Formats: sequence, structure tokens, C-alpha cells
Amino acid sequence: IDFLEFYARQMLQIKDGVPVNSRPNEYNRYDYIPLGVGIIISPWNFPLAIMAGTAVAAIVTGNTVLLKPASTTPIVAAKFVEVMEEAGLPKGVLNFVPGSGAEVGDYLVDHKDTRFISFTGSRDVGLRIFERASKLNEGQIWMKRVIAEMGGKDTIVVDSEADLELAAQSIVASAFGFSGQKCSACSRAVIVEDVYDQVLNRVIEITKEKSTGNPELQETFTGPVIDQSSFNKIMGYIEIGKGEGRLVAGGTGDNSKGFFIEPTIIADLDPKARIMQEEIFGPVVGICKANDFNHAIEIANNTEYGLTGAVITRNREKIQQA
Repeated sequence: IDFLEFYARQMLQIKDGVPVNSRPNEYNRYDYIPLGVGIIISPWNFPLAIMAGTAVAAIVTGNTVLLKPASTTPIVAAKFVEVMEEAGLPKGVLNFVPGSGAEVGDYLVDHKDTRFISFTGSRDVGLRIFERASKLNEGQIWMKRVIAEMGGKDTIVVDSEADLELAAQSIVASAFGFSGQKCSACSRAVIVEDVYDQVLNRVIEITKEKSTGNPELQETFTGPVIDQSSFNKIMGYIEIGKGEGRLVAGGTGDNSKGFFIEPTIIADLDPKARIMQEEIFGPVVGICKANDFNHAIEIANNTEYGLTGAVITRNREKIQQA
């Protein structure tokens, strides 16, 4: 609902274009126009919010949409299309096109009548779309536009002047909520050495209090990961982590009745370790030590991803610096 309202209000603002400078004897205008047919490729991890938001943003600005949801979560998107038609959206404006990325996705991206692609998902798929969209296909008379929101390797920096309980609670909530399956999850924590042991021990304590299991139960904190291939990938990263650092919590998985992985903490990592650099997309957090605040910020910046992050400190000057 927030997304629908946001884009509707944005449209009210931009419908008249934006003011531009005019001189005597000339009148300049800058108007926004719809592009045409857009391909919306949405992710499985927020199967309603992101899918609905990206589809509606394109529709409210006057475009028609081919919606290709993630192949693991098509039913949510199908229901959304039904609801939009029930709300009065004319048939044919929003078109439901489920299928595998390799089969349906490539076809839609390559098609000569595709005008733009709005994608949310992994870095590798995003780069593939960007490359394919840049090629001119026979009969195509425009350059396709690509909007791509891809992965993250998000850092929580904990300063020596921080509220340490807040820091520990924040790391656990962000790293293991949704089983870490969001590009905005905290997948690495950088803690200044003066408070490193204290924060790490508290993070371990809180993590061990959390239960993993059926997400329908209120007391469950961490549910399963999405599927077998995701389970295999995350368990593979845990093995890498055992070699790169010290496993201090979790580390085990059970795929006998679902794809459950215990919240896992790997400590004492080198800032350049794979666990600190690569997107895992599961309930795994890497933790490393910084000499001081400046060093912590340097480590936070040493990634090719730039999505979200947090700095926890009580010192306002350090917040400004960050």
C-alpha cells in the first residue's frame, strides 16, 4: 500500500514536467513521457512489495508492463495481477508472464519491442541483462533502458563509543531476520578492537537464544532458506568460512524437512576474506576487527557493493565523518 501511494503521489508531482530556463523570445519545456513496453523482473525474497512497487511505478507513468516474477514465487504475482484488474486496471496493461529466467527472461530482454527493463535480483543476472539489453536487435529503433537493483555486502560498523547492546541486537536482527535473504541484510560487522570481544560475545549469546524452525510459529526467529540450491550455496560458504575464520555459532544445516540453516557467525576474519567480500544471501555474518574508527570505515568501503550499511556510535562527529 505504501508503494502504491508513493508512486501515485510521485506521478502527481512529475505530470507537469519540470521548470527549465527560458530567455526572451523562447519558451522551453521539459516534459516526461511514457517509454512503452517495460519488462519487470522481480525477486523472490520480497515477492509482493518489490514486485508490486516496480510494476506500479512503470504503470502509473503510462507504460504497459510484462511482469516476469521470480520462478520460485509466481503465485503471489498472479494474485496481484488479479487484484489490479479487480481494482479497474484495463486488461493488457499489466501482463503476467511467468517462467524461467533463462527461457522467458532472455526472450523478453532481447525482444525488439522491449523499451526498458526493471530488474531486482542478483549481481550476475543484472550484469547479464545489462549486457544483453545493450545489443541492438533487428527492427529495434531505440536504446533500451535498464534499471537494476542488485546485491549487497552490507556492513555494520561498531565504534568504541557505541551503545554496545544496541550494536549486538542490531547485528543479530539484520543478519538473521528473513534468514539473511535480503540484499540489505547485515552480512558483515566491523568492530573496533577496544570493544570487539564484548560485542562479539554478546552477538553469540543473543544468536544462541534464537530459535530456527517453522516460520508460522510466533516464537521462531529464523525460518528456512528458499530452496535446495540456495541451501547448498550457503552451506558451501560456511565451509569456506571455517577455513578463513573462527566459527563461533551455528554452522549446521538440515534439509530433511525444509531448508534450515542455523544462524551462523564467523569471527576473526581478514577484511579481504571471501566471507567478507561475497554476497552469501543466507543467515551467515562475518565479523572482523578494526584498529580504530578510521580503519573500520576503510574496511566498510573495501567492497564492490554499495547498498546499505550502518554506523553505531554515540559520537556525532564520527557520524558526520561516516
